[in-house]
Amino acid sequence: MEFPIYNFDSLGETDVREEIVAPLLRYLGYGSSTLNNIIREQHLSYPKLSLGRRKSTDPYLRGKADYICDAGSLVKWVIEAKSPGEALDAIVEEQAWSYATHPEIRAVYFAVTNGREFKLYQTNRGSNADALFECTYEQMGERLTAIKNILSPAAILRDHPTQEVDTGNPLGPGLRSIVRVTSGHIRFTNISIPIPPLQQMIMTVTDGSVERTVDGSLEAHLWSRVPFQSLQKLNEKLGLDQMWLASASTVISTDSAQPMIFENERRTILPKGMVVLNLTNWTETEMPMNITAVVQTRATGHLAGTVFRGEFLAAMAYVELGLKLTLEGAFELQLA
Repeated sequence: MEFPIYNFDSLGETDVREEIVAPLLRYLGYGSSTLNNIIREQHLSYPKLSLGRRKSTDPYLRGKADYICDAGSLVKWVIEAKSPGEALDAIVEEQAWSYATHPEIRAVYFAVTNGREFKLYQTNRGSNADALFECTYEQMGERLTAIKNILSPAAILRDHPTQEVDTGNPLGPGLRSIVRVTSGHIRFTNISIPIPPLQQMIMTVTDGSVERTVDGSLEAHLWSRVPFQSLQKLNEKLGLDQMWLASASTVISTDSAQPMIFENERRTILPKGMVVLNLTNWTETEMPMNITAVVQTRATGHLAGTVFRGEFLAAMAYVELGLKLTLEGAFELQLA
């Protein structure tokens, strides 16, 4: 996009529209009768405000929005253009905001420009809020990338995705019927066999979800990583890198005195010859025979806001070796 040098004192409102606004919208990716449509000078009607019941004879106030940009035919924003001699004051901002909030438009942003300046506002913050973004015409070239990152169709749809109403029963106060585990950790504090690398080890929870089963009970899926590559490989063999835990509860408890329990038991075979980490001496070794590993996991906790926290237990029994290892600690999961 080019930015010619203008004598703004000689320009009018129409010049601002044609020379500055129109090229900017084309650069951003909007065009008439396209998926990212531009509607120009749409007439809008506003019922006159009055005390008591509005009568059919009450007059209507009318307005005309200069530009309505429709990203993907899903999300709108508006621009109000003025002449360079007109200040972008509170009156102009309120006029543009009234277009953005009109029931026929419901725009997420509104912008005002007189050619000399460009100001962008977030509609739901009200007509008196500070600008979300602003720059002069001279700055626009160097700020063009930032403008595109806010107002291009892709950016608008990225920041304002279509919202789907969740009609299911919430898993807990303030939660949806299915929640994501966005982050978390398990901090181990007690190991049944003294293994220094495991003392105070933190297992990072990288992803996960909590949802209801067909019978109404809850199940949790957690993906985790540990800081030691060799131990991560063993966790993958034992299924501790992708934990699935079930609960008989139908909602997540918010009472620390009556926490809920998620638990699971997994049985796997470590075949003869498989190279695994020997936790007793922290070296990799081959399985001398087929080894049955029984892994039990249990999380006992409660919900505090959007954080699910409590105590965690992992017990691993290697049947043929007669070896059992228990790890206990605390966990904290951030839900969204």
